[in-house]
Amino acid sequence: MTGNVLPVTASDVPSLVAELSALGWGTERIQQLRGERMEQRLPWPFPVAPELMAGVGFARFAALLADLREALGISGRLAASPAPERALNPDERRLVADRPPHWG
Repeated sequence: MTGNVLPVTASDVPSLVAELSALGWGTERIQQLRGERMEQRLPWPFPVAPELMAGVGFARFAALLADLREALGISGRLAASPAPERALNPDERRLVADRPPHWG
């Protein structure tokens, strides 16, 4: 989340949020860092070395990261996709109309 190795020990999201905040990485600071990284087209969250995930496993780590992002209010996109600036042409309309049933 921060790009730094921090001395956190929490294994649940609420405790981790509290620990990050106590280390100076509150919600607003992490949101700001995320915005800066995205504006610079740099990866965020930061890549994590496999040895730092020792004992947790990738799937559990990914789940905790998703829960943490949700708790911090930083899941999803920064902004909605822009609306098209022009009307669809006939071929594009045909492709949009030809959606699979699971698209609703």
